[in-house]
Amino acid sequence: MKIQDILKYIFSIFLAGILLWYVLKEQNIKEVAESIKDLHWGWLILSSLTAILSHYFRGLRWGLMLKPLNLKTSNSNLFMATMSGYAGNVIIPRFGEFFRCGILQKLSGIPAKTSFGAVVIERAIDLVVFIILFSIAFFSQFDILYQMVLPFLEGNEAQMNQKFILLGAILLFFIAGIFILYKVRDRLSKTKIYRTIHSLILGVIEGMQAVFKLKRKEFIIYIAYTIAIWLCYFYMSYVVFKVLDETAHLSLFVGFVMMMMSGLGMVIPTPGGTGSVHFFASQTLMAYGISATTSIAYALVMHTSQTVMILTVGGISIIIANFKKGHQQTTLEIQNEAQ
Repeated sequence: MKIQDILKYIFSIFLAGILLWYVLKEQNIKEVAESIKDLHWGWLILSSLTAILSHYFRGLRWGLMLKPLNLKTSNSNLFMATMSGYAGNVIIPRFGEFFRCGILQKLSGIPAKTSFGAVVIERAIDLVVFIILFSIAFFSQFDILYQMVLPFLEGNEAQMNQKFILLGAILLFFIAGIFILYKVRDRLSKTKIYRTIHSLILGVIEGMQAVFKLKRKEFIIYIAYTIAIWLCYFYMSYVVFKVLDETAHLSLFVGFVMMMMSGLGMVIPTPGGTGSVHFFASQTLMAYGISATTSIAYALVMHTSQTVMILTVGGISIIIANFKKGHQQTTLEIQNEAQ
């Protein structure tokens, strides 16, 4: 592992710890524990099962993007690889996207660099959907959510200026680096590392182009999978409201807002959303008038249940993949199903 990767990992753990400390620093842990003593476990199990279903749909969507490249594998392999990736993200942020491609290669023989290209376009599409839904949630509830973020914006003008200066410096160094690489491109093209990176990039691009090669029927199915994934995300967030008596009355729309705000927490590079999800979920509930103790209890229950589910199912998937013999057939020609 490179030094920059180690530093990123240390930073993510540090950030998770800071956010958890902020969420819990003024709370009586005994009161929080008391509030989660009488959970409605049926609703919690339903939320976890819904999460598993969303990951299954994600695996199916991933496999659909590989079909135009004449690559095919079983739904179980796609599911196990997807769950392995989520388990990897719990350990090291963003590592899971690479890990699941490696697991899929072991299970099916599909080249990791190609399946990773499909992952890149998949994440790009999900980002667009997230931005649209988040905008709807934020601006429709602007008065409530603005009051939530206002305390964190006040009195920080000097810090914001420093951040903009730092961002400008980073951008300048990035442009300078691109310019230098362009000048020495002929020398670089003769090195082994260049050829390796070039081959990897070509494989990623090939995977990214798959979505544009989908037939009309397949594209409709792809959209249906995407909708199903986000509906599952919504339902698993809303159902957790029913786990605690103090949040059971919250509406479906609050569940929609919670889905987006906790999703924002998952975007922050912390291990499995630890700390960041707790922060955004608890702050959101407090904005809707729920007590701090109950809000933190909700965040703990929601995040812990999902993490346990991911580590359990993902861990089992990793074990199965490691015991399974490597797949010898790397590419399966897909015959014209219409014939």
